[in-house]
Amino acid sequence: MNTVPENATLRVDGVVTANGSVSSGLLKLDLELSSDLLDGAHFLPGQFAMLNLPGSRGFVFSRPFSIYDWQGPVVSFLYRVVGIGTAALNELGPGEKVTFLGPLGQPFPQLADDQAAILIGGGVGLPPVASWLQRWGRAQDRGYFGARDGADVPWGQLQGSWQVSVDEAVKIPEDQVAFRGRVTDLVDQDQSLDDSFRRVVLACGPIPMLKAAAALADARGWDCFVSLEEHMGCGYGACKGCVVPVTDPEQGYRNATCCQEGPVFSASDVVWDRYGVSPLPTVE
Repeated sequence: MNTVPENATLRVDGVVTANGSVSSGLLKLDLELSSDLLDGAHFLPGQFAMLNLPGSRGFVFSRPFSIYDWQGPVVSFLYRVVGIGTAALNELGPGEKVTFLGPLGQPFPQLADDQAAILIGGGVGLPPVASWLQRWGRAQDRGYFGARDGADVPWGQLQGSWQVSVDEAVKIPEDQVAFRGRVTDLVDQDQSLDDSFRRVVLACGPIPMLKAAAALADARGWDCFVSLEEHMGCGYGACKGCVVPVTDPEQGYRNATCCQEGPVFSASDVVWDRYGVSPLPTVE
């Protein structure tokens, strides 16, 4: 058995061990990596991997997915079918191969003992914040997840200190509770956050949610880090297809590569007035 350096980037084949729905819109994909990588390999919360299909079935550009979990040789992802790439992943059954490149990117920070995390996930943005809570979570940390409705919530995956918000208060299981409204409004009205801890927001989800999370953190005087979801083609910053506007002391702003300098950025570094206003590039 070979041992790889901790957090090293691996380029290997993975074999699908499970691939199925965890809610009406979210699916969970489990990949078992090559057997010689059983010892030492893992990720930091917020990092991602580039996935593709091998051989002639492959796409021109690999697809980026936040790593949800990594136990031994098995790496897990949550995803939603939104295009050709994710539709192809959805069709994979046990035993089929997927190429894996990861872990990549900058992770969320680990917090000090006098700090407390406010973890905000929206839809498919759950993996990086959920993995943070699983890896580093303590009693003072809180998780908040926003979904379209009760059926879109992966209730079985929300273990620990999670509260849920929904756009529509329908299809909510009888033994569950959900707040109707934006997930950032759920955070804003939570009186349990009025304590002596220095709160830090860690968020991942749609751009409007991230903007709202950054604005809430700024209004409350909280630090805030966001994981940005961009169209990454290479994962190494070479193709420049995933740039995001960040502050620059000389030019006002500059374009940072999300895959290399991110995907986690300090919210205070993102130029929110410019972020998300340009048309997204199309990929195969």
